Amino acid sequence: MNKNLYTISVISISVISIFFIVFHYVSKESKQYPLKKENIINYQTIPEGLGVSIHPGLEKKDIKWIANAGFKWVRIDLPWEYIETEKGTYDLENTEYDELNKWLKDEGMKPYYILDYSNKLYEQNRSIVTKEGREAFGRYVNFVTKRYKNQGAIWEIWNEPNTETFWNPQPNYEEYSLLVKDTVPIIKKNDKSGFVVAPALAGINSQSFSWLEKVLKEGMLKNEIDAISVHPYRSGPPEESIIDYQNLKKLIKHYANRDIPIISGEWGYSMANTTEKPLSEMEQANYLVRMIMINAQQQVPISIWYDWKNDGVDPANKEHNFGVMWNSGNPKVSFLSIQVLTKQLKGYKFSKNINYQSNKQGDYILEFVNDRNKKIIVFWTTGQSHSLNFVLKKGKGKIISMLGATREISWKQHAPLNFSNSPSYLVID
Repeated sequence: MNKNLYTISVISISVISIFFIVFHYVSKESKQYPLKKENIINYQTIPEGLGVSIHPGLEKKDIKWIANAGFKWVRIDLPWEYIETEKGTYDLENTEYDELNKWLKDEGMKPYYILDYSNKLYEQNRSIVTKEGREAFGRYVNFVTKRYKNQGAIWEIWNEPNTETFWNPQPNYEEYSLLVKDTVPIIKKNDKSGFVVAPALAGINSQSFSWLEKVLKEGMLKNEIDAISVHPYRSGPPEESIIDYQNLKKLIKHYANRDIPIISGEWGYSMANTTEKPLSEMEQANYLVRMIMINAQQQVPISIWYDWKNDGVDPANKEHNFGVMWNSGNPKVSFLSIQVLTKQLKGYKFSKNINYQSNKQGDYILEFVNDRNKKIIVFWTTGQSHSLNFVLKKGKGKIISMLGATREISWKQHAPLNFSNSPSYLVID
């Protein structure tokens, strides 16, 4: 063979080989990390949008337990002051965030990272009020978003900036708005697979809406955030949030020129709920499941429970009693309730409310449907326990309690349902 011809052939084969190798990995990357625009609504399918908040200090076995419960997201702070302790030097390895991120990947879960708080190297208080501080915060954001890109992560800008606890000496919507404006482009540039959410609003009530409206007037929605994140805490039952969600949607719609999803980035019930009325294990479990059901009903694609494990052992301390696990690492009843929910409703998403003529005030009947048009009815009451003959065409199936007890049933015209404060599942064959 002519030497020149041989050289050209070898080069051509090499180029083609490189092309196929590159194409293979690009295709693999694209398949593994689809763009956010295609996915945010799909998280309404259970359990894809369900997650839990954690604190530092967990072990790999905790992450395995979280995955075993059926959660798909883990929300945690990436505190700026811990990651940059010396100007211009960032550490995600010794702070153990790299290890945590690997554990999440190993279990097929996604990170929900909170970009917070301030840093004494640049700011005096737990807030960012100077240009120097915003620029330094931007460099920290640039570092962590490059490090943890291509995972379909949620990136949240701060936590509860409408409270003095997390933005002091007092909340300032103008300063926060400037931070969002400077931060969003950095995240968007570095992580095409991720979602950018804000403002992690504390409460959904008239007071928090007043602060949020000021931020919206400053143009936060023009910064291409992907969702409004809120924390709908309350001492009363989850069903009370329905009217608050409706008011929030109206407020957002007034300032938006596109559909902006609402996500529930943090919401839980401490067993030391109030000094007047602590919650039992069973009541906490009821509220956990009902919270997820109400969020599904309100088209909230992401629901993050606060939190994973009790932070202490004082039964009277509210902050010590939010977990679905005891501080010892043993599961509560609420762990079992979420495990049953994620198993029974896997692949299903909310379809409609069923307004039944004979049902009592406080009754909730929600229909969930999967992609094969199979249906599950979830039902409960906020009132007294009672029974109801639910009109349904002839069929069979099973009723599963909130904690997994199963009973096979069949019916001709009416399915007998027993309503209690604990949701049950009617699985229709």
